[in-house]
Amino acid sequence: MKSKFLVYFSAVFDMNIHHLATKSLRALPVIYLLSFPFLISGTVTVMRMSVIYPLHALVVIILLCMKPLSFGSETSSMNNKTMRCIEMERKALLVFKQGVVSGTQRQDLLLSWKNEDEDCCKWKGVVCDDQNGHVTHLDLSSPYTPPYSFGSDVSISHSLLDLPFLKYLDLSGTFFGRLKIPEFIGSLTRLVHLDLSRTYIRGPIPYQIGNLTNLRYLNVSQSNIYGPLPKFIGSLNSLRHLDLSHSLFSGVIPQELEKLFKLQHLDLGYNFLASSRNFEWLFNLHDLVYLDISYVNMAHPSIWVSFIQRIPSISVMQLNYCNLSSPFPTSSNFSTSISALHLQGNHINSSIFNWLSHLHGSLEVLDLSYNMLAGRIPHSFGHMAAITHLNLGHNLLNGPIPVSFSLLTDLTYLDLSANHLNGVLPKSLHNLSSLKVADFSSNNLTGNLEDLLLGPLALLEELFVSENQLTGSLPDITQVSSLRKFQATSNELNGYLPTAFEHYSGLVFLDLSNNHLRGSLPDFTGFSSLEILYLDGNEFSRNLPDFSGCSSLQELRLRGNQLTEWETKSTGQLSHLIELDLSMNSIHSTISEAHLSNLTSLGYMSTSYNSLTFELSSEWLPPFQLRKLSLASCKLGPKFPNWIRNQEYIDHLDISNSQISDTIPMWFWNISSSLSLLNLSSNQITGKFPWKDGHIREIDLSSNFFDGPLPPIPTKCSKINLSRNRFSGTLLSLSVVKDISLRFLDFSHNQLSGTLPDNWIYFQGLVFLNLGYNNFSGTIPESIGHLASLETLILRNNMLYGELPASLRNCSSLGFVDFGLNKLSGKVPLWIGENLMHLYALILKSNRLYGRIPFEICRLSNLIGITRLVELKGLNLSGNGLHGAVPLEIGQLKALESLDLSANKFTGEIPLSMSGLNFLAFLNLSNNNFLGRIPSGTQLQGFSISTYQGNRGLCGKPLTDICPGDEPADHVQPSVEEYEDDGDDSEYERWLYVSIVLGFSATFWGFIGTLVLNRRWRYAYYLFLDNLKERLYVWVAMHISRFPL
Repeated sequence: MKSKFLVYFSAVFDMNIHHLATKSLRALPVIYLLSFPFLISGTVTVMRMSVIYPLHALVVIILLCMKPLSFGSETSSMNNKTMRCIEMERKALLVFKQGVVSGTQRQDLLLSWKNEDEDCCKWKGVVCDDQNGHVTHLDLSSPYTPPYSFGSDVSISHSLLDLPFLKYLDLSGTFFGRLKIPEFIGSLTRLVHLDLSRTYIRGPIPYQIGNLTNLRYLNVSQSNIYGPLPKFIGSLNSLRHLDLSHSLFSGVIPQELEKLFKLQHLDLGYNFLASSRNFEWLFNLHDLVYLDISYVNMAHPSIWVSFIQRIPSISVMQLNYCNLSSPFPTSSNFSTSISALHLQGNHINSSIFNWLSHLHGSLEVLDLSYNMLAGRIPHSFGHMAAITHLNLGHNLLNGPIPVSFSLLTDLTYLDLSANHLNGVLPKSLHNLSSLKVADFSSNNLTGNLEDLLLGPLALLEELFVSENQLTGSLPDITQVSSLRKFQATSNELNGYLPTAFEHYSGLVFLDLSNNHLRGSLPDFTGFSSLEILYLDGNEFSRNLPDFSGCSSLQELRLRGNQLTEWETKSTGQLSHLIELDLSMNSIHSTISEAHLSNLTSLGYMSTSYNSLTFELSSEWLPPFQLRKLSLASCKLGPKFPNWIRNQEYIDHLDISNSQISDTIPMWFWNISSSLSLLNLSSNQITGKFPWKDGHIREIDLSSNFFDGPLPPIPTKCSKINLSRNRFSGTLLSLSVVKDISLRFLDFSHNQLSGTLPDNWIYFQGLVFLNLGYNNFSGTIPESIGHLASLETLILRNNMLYGELPASLRNCSSLGFVDFGLNKLSGKVPLWIGENLMHLYALILKSNRLYGRIPFEICRLSNLIGITRLVELKGLNLSGNGLHGAVPLEIGQLKALESLDLSANKFTGEIPLSMSGLNFLAFLNLSNNNFLGRIPSGTQLQGFSISTYQGNRGLCGKPLTDICPGDEPADHVQPSVEEYEDDGDDSEYERWLYVSIVLGFSATFWGFIGTLVLNRRWRYAYYLFLDNLKERLYVWVAMHISRFPL
């Protein structure tokens, strides 16, 4: 009987096991369950039959019960071969698809969702239950964050409610920027997994989410969700994973989170949250493994150590920018399994190094960047045997890199950037056999680059050594086969690059900019993976190399070298090239369509300040759409470059000084609306300029022949330079502008007339204002006193009259003031010396001022009092009716470099205190009524005779008139430096000449003042104020030879 039973049992058991195993992996637990008693009965032979028989009987009963189920499952499986999907749920998914596809999101994934396909369980992202065909999983996730789009009209359809068995919903990476979290999601009570991260979804979390009591995973990170953190989240007591990071939550973290006893992953970082009760609620989360509360301001900066002590399960802590301090020495008695500690951006000092010794055995990741670490890096770091990721960047560490670092053989990431480390990069770093990323940039490290690169760093992928003092040249970098990114900008590298590279390179990023490398550039034939190549700011010469092998190149910067020819057409074949910068070289070549023929991806091109000639057909349409085009000082003319007309998205256009002498074409207005910067200066362009408002921020049309009335000022513009044109009419365009963001305005050297507007209250951001050399009349309006930020004010050579408005005293930031060549009257105001404490140049020449020089102008011993003008470098009161004696205190103007009191009615002696003006480079006291001796034994006697001529009462050197009581003086020949007064320009040129020879202008504004006072240099001065260094560079190169040294 027993034998028959066992045979029957074995047969039935084998049949069921085979059937279950071939149908579904889900049967495996059942198989193990059924095999367990059989194994017992077969192996434990000493067991009594009374025990074995019941076990066998139990197994048989189970098998007999499962047999019909198996047949039923098989029947269901056969039916699913024709249609597994439930029709109502298929329709619900199609409705849901329409709401997502309308925003052009995730169309790639939803292509398989077709109406004619009846089996929705085969659609991508859809998972159905094997038994009943209900949709259980909906996964439309994307690993990429979508770009923000204001025009997308997307929705999350209520049709999801027709998926009653839905347990898993992942919409991460899909754009829902206009939507709030739908309240109906709270009705999907079977949900176990909900992910809405990286969707830009907005609004507060609806309270209905609190109904999802089965939820184990909730992620709404990287969204626009705002408001306080909901307390009802504490009722989701099944949660294991909660991620609310990188959103807009604010307020106090609710105490109710302590109820999430099963929580293992908690991420509240990068919000606007505050701690509650010193995070005591956190200590109830005994299963917590991952914690991120970055950007939560800790009320007690050292409490973070308690997290490690009282939550022994914690493995990863992210506490960046939490106002933390170093732990107390007494807080080191604990055991922990922590493996990753991120403490970036706190107030931790070097005392933490001793505390870290207790974590040597477990710590794998340590980030202490952007803290207050100072002193030397301790050698004890060499004992952190488990460390794989170490970041000590952006601190105050000094001294050499410890040799003990060579013991960190598991280290894969090392960042010591932005410290004060010095010494030679140790060769022992070659022992770091696992190192993949190393950043030593922004230190004072020395050594030879070749010694570093040619070491045995077999796995090194990224190396950054910028802003150090490394020497040598670049070896054959293709020998480091693993290297993908290398940056060595701003070192002391010199010499030549290899004439050829022996191997193919997997390098993606190479930056050697701002060094002293020279010679010819090699061909980069074997660099097919190279995407970014920066070689700007070196001394490379001769031709551009062959780039035909760089098929992946996206950015090429060769700016600021000494290249002379662009003959290769290989640049025109770089179809992936986005940025091309060849500016500031000496290239003398003619550019044709072949140089640019296949640059279909090009978005930025700069060839400024070369001697390039563009010979492009007027019918040629470029294959690219540029965002930025800079061709300053290249030859594009004489016709306006017609090939620009199809650049619909151009944002930055600079074709200044490009020899264009043409009327601006009508099609130009089609592209002007997209511009934020436009520079057409220094050409001979004619016509009117009725630009569209758009979003333009900088306009420079100076030195052209534009005419007609001034166009309206764009409301978003911060800089406008229309100087040296033929604009006429009044400043009507200024009278209708309110709340404009203008900072720089130059309408000088035009034909404008009428009175100055009295609405300067709307221009309070102005820093530079030049309305000189026009035909303005009337008085200076009182509202000009609202320009509190104004630093430069030039109203020179107009027909303004009346007194200086008292409101100007409110312009306390003024440094340069030029009211010369007008008809202003009255006395020189006392407040100039009392309120304008930053004044360094004051020009009032050729007006109708009278009276004495106010004593207050000369009070300048220091900057403590508001009546002191310590930075005054230029004072010009010539051509007025001023009288009386020059104040004796004028010698206190110690920084004075130019003084012109000529053509007035000053009397008395020249103050002896003027002999102390050691920086004085230009002096003109001519045509007054001075008398007495020119102070002898001083630099005042070193000026030319013309400085003092027209004063009948003066005597002494350099004049030939002998003072009474002196011995007969030898005849003094006219100085070779003596000049005839040929007007204002010669005066400024003499001042500039002396400034170049003597190297005066100790401060930034002193040099700027020199540029302004020379009319020929004034244009360069305006651009210099706006940080256009390139233009100043070119100007110096072209004009410095005019002045003999």
